[in-house]
Amino acid sequence: MPSPSASRPPSGPPLANRSGYAAVLTTPGVPFLFASALTGRFAYALVGLPMLLSVHASTGSYAVAGAAMGAYGATAGFLAPLRARLIDRFGRRRMLLSLAIAFATALGLLSLATGAGDSAWLSISLAGLVGAVAPPLGPIMRVLWAALVPAPGLLRKALSLDAVLEEVLYLAGPVLAGTILLWTAPGTALFVPAALILVGTVLMVTSPGMRPGPDTPAAGDRLRGGALLTDPRFVALLLPVLAAGVLVGTVYVAVPALVSGPDAAGSPAGAGIILALFAAGSAVGGLVYGAVRTSWSARRQLLLLTGMFLAGIAAAGLATSPVALGILIALAGLCLSPIMIVAYLAASDFGRGGRATEATTWVNTAHNVGAAAGSALAGVLIETQGAGSAFFGAAVIGGAILVPALLIRRPRS
Repeated sequence: MPSPSASRPPSGPPLANRSGYAAVLTTPGVPFLFASALTGRFAYALVGLPMLLSVHASTGSYAVAGAAMGAYGATAGFLAPLRARLIDRFGRRRMLLSLAIAFATALGLLSLATGAGDSAWLSISLAGLVGAVAPPLGPIMRVLWAALVPAPGLLRKALSLDAVLEEVLYLAGPVLAGTILLWTAPGTALFVPAALILVGTVLMVTSPGMRPGPDTPAAGDRLRGGALLTDPRFVALLLPVLAAGVLVGTVYVAVPALVSGPDAAGSPAGAGIILALFAAGSAVGGLVYGAVRTSWSARRQLLLLTGMFLAGIAAAGLATSPVALGILIALAGLCLSPIMIVAYLAASDFGRGGRATEATTWVNTAHNVGAAAGSALAGVLIETQGAGSAFFGAAVIGGAILVPALLIRRPRS
């Protein structure tokens, strides 16, 4: 793991005496590295809609398409600790580049298979393969932030900026994906995220900002998942993230089905706009959270924010038009980015003593596993009950996941 005390050439006033997003973005090594990481991470914002629609076009079933999205999210989530261990063992540069090549290749295979009218199981298997080799550009960037801007105040700003700009990617991604789908087949559109992941990863691994700390962490820094997962407080941190993931996975399946499904009057572009509004709401929420000071504990913040998110998604199930759906989805999205920011900040406390990669990875895993479950659940509910019911089902499941977090108490000192 990069050392927080890694030396950097001075530039202007000491970082400890500067504050704000400008101080983060002008830190030596940050601009090129962060821009490269965002380029690669843009692929994840683009891949969902064409993957969903390409599988649906090939199989004619939203249940299969939702299962494929679920397989993608499940392998991306469940195998994240394994990918982290490989990165710790073989080095960031080597493994990130290898994973990026595998990710692009798997997307190409999925594109070719769905274009040829493949079977449901092949679609699901290839989607799962794509998730299995997804390069963890976001988690690696969040670990690097601690080395690049170690001052606590700046680290909070950096993580907030990271979360907000990621949501901006998810704002632009569905709109761009929807626009691309107006001109090309969904399978063909999968080559766009394939190219982005390759370009972004190559630029990231060659950036000087990847140099703080050893490329391969010491043995003591490697992942020890069981140690954290046996801590009830850490589990209580992950449960709201898991619940939020269920809601996110549902949104990305239910919105396209509701707006551009066979019985809807909308289009893939319309679905893209609504998903962009969801990300826009999340970005605004992240900016507001970054500007607000609160003395509330991370646990209390997570429970409140996730509860509001659940209520917002349930309300979206009542929408009677694409406009109403867009407004309700945007309002619900206000809570998403703050949930992730609070979780990453809290995880950094658990990650002390050489476990930063581990803690960050488990937060990502909780979100991705929840999203996978939400995608699969949404597909089944859409086929059996209609798209609107998927939002209610996700809210119920999310609420059930949140209950144990309410019961876990902070130990008295």
